[in-house]
Amino acid sequence: MRKFKLFVGAFMMIITAVSCTGSKPPEPLPTVSPNQHIILYNSTILTIDETMTVAEAIEITGEMITAVGSNEDVLAQQHADTVLLDLDGRTIMPGFVDAHTHLFNDAEQSFDMSLAEVQQVALENGITTIGDMYVDEGFFREIEAFAPGLRLRTSLYLVMTDNCGEVLGDWYAEHPVTRNSGEMLRIGGVKMFADGGTCGRPALSYELTPGEGLGDLFHTQAALNEMVLAAQSAGYQVAIHAIGDRAVEQAQNAIAFALDGQPNSYRHRIEHNSVIRPDLLPRYGELGILPVVFGLYPSCNPFGPPPPPEYQAWEWPYRELVDANPGLPVAWHGDDPFFGRIRPLDDLYSLITRADVAADGTVCPAPAWHQAHAITVEEALRMMTINAAYALFRDEEVGSLEVGKYADLILVSKDPLTTSPESLLEMDVLLTMVGGRVEVCGLSETICERLH
Repeated sequence: MRKFKLFVGAFMMIITAVSCTGSKPPEPLPTVSPNQHIILYNSTILTIDETMTVAEAIEITGEMITAVGSNEDVLAQQHADTVLLDLDGRTIMPGFVDAHTHLFNDAEQSFDMSLAEVQQVALENGITTIGDMYVDEGFFREIEAFAPGLRLRTSLYLVMTDNCGEVLGDWYAEHPVTRNSGEMLRIGGVKMFADGGTCGRPALSYELTPGEGLGDLFHTQAALNEMVLAAQSAGYQVAIHAIGDRAVEQAQNAIAFALDGQPNSYRHRIEHNSVIRPDLLPRYGELGILPVVFGLYPSCNPFGPPPPPEYQAWEWPYRELVDANPGLPVAWHGDDPFFGRIRPLDDLYSLITRADVAADGTVCPAPAWHQAHAITVEEALRMMTINAAYALFRDEEVGSLEVGKYADLILVSKDPLTTSPESLLEMDVLLTMVGGRVEVCGLSETICERLH
């Protein structure tokens, strides 16, 4: 079932979709009627609000959530035109918000799909909002042309450097940040690379392999400071790729330099944070820097040799990161196609077990030294919804199911708060809704027809 869900949507869309690179641009989607009135009830609704409230029913009017609460209270709002759906106890939660992905900019090269095709696969797997993290001038024009066909809320991060650290100029300055509520295409900020990963090697304080050195820092501290300050001065949020601990430290220093003692109202971010020296852990909260971290841990296909025993506590230390920064919205990212899949439910499983899931469904347990880095399911759900929305300046719009937010939600086959971690591997997305519009429906034909 897992592999089927991953690929069936792509296959069908290959047959039917208009290619994003064709001569005919996508047709604009019809707007959701402001008079549309839907009540989903007799459900387990994980609101992911501040107190992790679990409700029974939700009312959707047009694009928006207009009530969340008990069956009795919400059903009292029905009228003659209301679409009522009894969910028989099944679970609703916010759609997944992937704060850092390459779904769109890598669609053709890595997935062999058009933008429309990869978007469909993402929706089938419960993703409703993304941050696309490598937008150069050429891809900016491509996604801009595709904008009428966007069904995922998409924030673009314009590259200041390429993945080898080469500075690409100030072309991004022609496209200022946008913060319009509900917009499907947004200019979110700028992206820069502090160390290696896809080009060169992560900048570490230790050698993974004797004689190979400490990895690649792409910039001096002074140069990175000035880059962050220039972007901030132009009003941009900054997202800095930093895998190794030396790059993390340099990124923290550059953001601190630009902020100059002021609060991080720009929500500057550090991406990946794969190796964090212990003394760097509390600095995120002290400076208000948002860490955006991987879900999956690559136990099935390790990136390289394990760290020396004395440094094992530094690698992907997300339990320690959360504990050292109470109240800081640590966010998740899938970074697709880095792991060759589009399935946030695998990331949820890995965050709470640290085990990996191979493409064929095989589970690869995390090494014993890494299992202590696991987080709770409640923490993981927040990282994958409201915290990721915060990292995209979308938290007042999506990321939790609350009155006044857009109806971006998914119906899943199990309750992740009560099912066993192993059962998460059999969990499926049954329905995906974005702004009150049903984008994917795997329920009965009769129910799907009623919701459309």
